[in-house]
Amino acid sequence: MKSAWKLLLALSLCATQPALASPGYLSRADVREFIDAFAAEHGIEPAVLERVFGAVQYTPAAVRLVGPVPSSAPSPARSYARYREKFVTPALISMGTQFWAAHAADLRRAEQQFGVPPEVILGILGVETRFGQNTGSFRAIDALVTIAFDGVRRQDFFRDELKELLLLAIEKGVDPLSIKSSYAGAVGLPQFMPSSYRKYAVDFDGDGRIDLRGSPADAIGSIASYIKSFGWVPGETATAKVRLLPGSETDLVSGLERVHDIADVQGKGVIFSGAEPPSGPCSIFELPTPGSPSKFVAGFTNFEVITRYNRSTFYASAVLELAGAIRQAHDQVQLASR
Repeated sequence: MKSAWKLLLALSLCATQPALASPGYLSRADVREFIDAFAAEHGIEPAVLERVFGAVQYTPAAVRLVGPVPSSAPSPARSYARYREKFVTPALISMGTQFWAAHAADLRRAEQQFGVPPEVILGILGVETRFGQNTGSFRAIDALVTIAFDGVRRQDFFRDELKELLLLAIEKGVDPLSIKSSYAGAVGLPQFMPSSYRKYAVDFDGDGRIDLRGSPADAIGSIASYIKSFGWVPGETATAKVRLLPGSETDLVSGLERVHDIADVQGKGVIFSGAEPPSGPCSIFELPTPGSPSKFVAGFTNFEVITRYNRSTFYASAVLELAGAIRQAHDQVQLASR
């Protein structure tokens, strides 16, 4: 560990000083406490971290984008249709089909090894980064330090992720100031937070290193690894549209929580579309569109697994819709080529 930290210090000493000064991070008691505690836990000299933190740039855009800033103004009406139209588009469907063709062997191998279908991996890649077109241009350490010490919410979470980023830099033998990310510190094609990078990312192209920014194969395998770890059930449907009795919405809509026994809700008048729903509990969530009747959907195990990537029914629904559209387009291409 000490040799790794010496490498970290050597790398940081070579870093270019930022053009903009930080707001005195090293002079702040909360930052000093963080540095001292982290150094003691990992048996290193605080000077190593002082050199890194001294090069951090305060990044107000990260705080603004992570938001929301508390406000007394009323929130806009939630609209799944408006959210969906950003992701389930002809352009992204076409890009997903092309990405599948270019990386078919890796997608096939990921399904064989982890049980996750190619279209689900592609749905996540499309929603997260447009298949690698938008992986983020922030320095991860700038974003995480700024949010962790100057953010308006979830500071404990981002401080934990800052620790994970420093450990990730050691393990990869890279300058922590060189790692690029989103405004929230998420890295690479799959937008893994540093803790997920360390825990779930895999070297899927076999080159001896994990590269989520430059290796589509590593991104594919890592997403599949992540999804499997949360209990993906191969071959099981993720959702089913449901019809509720008028007036029962308040009692039955549970959002992300799978709290309903299927037989019980069927006894309360819930009708599931499609085939017989899978066993186990389900959630019932609403996909509202202002001015139109809401759609109601039941979420099963695999839907909950997708929400582990982002705890949002809108997010998981868009991923699965994009995945289904890419699968359909891919199959049509395959059929036409026969």
